[in-house]
Amino acid sequence: MTVLEAHRLVPWEEGALKLSNLVEDNGYLVASGGGIKLCLPLYLKPDLAKYMGQRISILRTDIDYRMRILDGQS
Repeated sequence: MTVLEAHRLVPWEEGALKLSNLVEDNGYLVASGGGIKLCLPLYLKPDLAKYMGQRISILRTDIDYRMRILDGQS
């Protein structure tokens, strides 16, 4: 899995996945799960690592990234 295969979110775009893998590649973080691969900044790795195996949503705003846990929501 490489950063070239991953989708880079544009501002105000949201991506959801069941987080199963985090890989560093060429200065970026590739978060993947369920056939979805997102290209994210490396600084998100410690926060995302806490949610391995859970369904999460990541929103890129115009200044940063926001996360929310989708497991358990109706």
